[in-house]
Amino acid sequence: MEIAVVKNAIESLDELLSEAKRALWDVQKEVFGIPSNGGYAYPREALKGLLDELCDVLLVVLDAADMRETRASLINKWRVFIHDRGLGHTNDHQGFQNCDSPALTFLDRLIKGLRIAVGKPIPNDEGWTVRKLDEVLRNTSVLVCKRQSPPADEDDLKKIMHNYLHACFRDDFRRNPTVGGILKDFKPDCGIASVGAAIEFKFIRTKEKTGVAVSSIVEDANGYKGSKDWTRFYAVIYQAESFISESDLQNELKRSEATEWTAIVVNGPMAPDGLLERRKPAGWLSRRRRPR
Repeated sequence: MEIAVVKNAIESLDELLSEAKRALWDVQKEVFGIPSNGGYAYPREALKGLLDELCDVLLVVLDAADMRETRASLINKWRVFIHDRGLGHTNDHQGFQNCDSPALTFLDRLIKGLRIAVGKPIPNDEGWTVRKLDEVLRNTSVLVCKRQSPPADEDDLKKIMHNYLHACFRDDFRRNPTVGGILKDFKPDCGIASVGAAIEFKFIRTKEKTGVAVSSIVEDANGYKGSKDWTRFYAVIYQAESFISESDLQNELKRSEATEWTAIVVNGPMAPDGLLERRKPAGWLSRRRRPR
């Protein structure tokens, strides 16, 4: 293997790979009806074109690097992708509203293998990950509406969004990560490790609960300061009506000097208030004083 050839090509391969991932994300939004802020007009065609270009570049690189067996393996595998269902084929997972591309996954792993072989660090594609995370969180209400039943409380909301975030960021998703504080450790609802992003969800059913939710977020913002591993923070408020605006929440965070926090406020449906009581298991009163 000609190591110098591979090292010189890695950056260009990463750029094409990143574009293909963006196209796949746009395919996912199109398949599941998630609102899009820009992106490819015809994402599946874009995905096909980018994968084809990436394969062509890889074939040249592998040839120049004298990696004949790897090149032959890529050619054979590519024929299978093309003749099976085509390069634009994706596996669409309805339960998690997630799409994956077998061809893209194959190329991603091959390029990672090349990086390891020549001693180049694997990038976390930070910009793409942050954009995707921001878009998923801003579409919280849309994703919730696609479920069979709306959330009844904050735990329900977290379960729904944890499933989506885990599907979108499989290797990076962390449930209840530990953020080290000055006096004590904190545990946000979830996080995306590769970009150091911690996320807090708040559920507001009535206007009276708004102050409590905002105070809790401000307290978290003060506690999370100084963490080396977690440097981005998202406060996501899911409310039944327009009790608080996103700009109001962002201003509260600014007043607390929480400049690394992003406020996201969405409105969405909620299950009837009494549903929560009906969901509790039989005998739950035995763990507390029974009413007389």
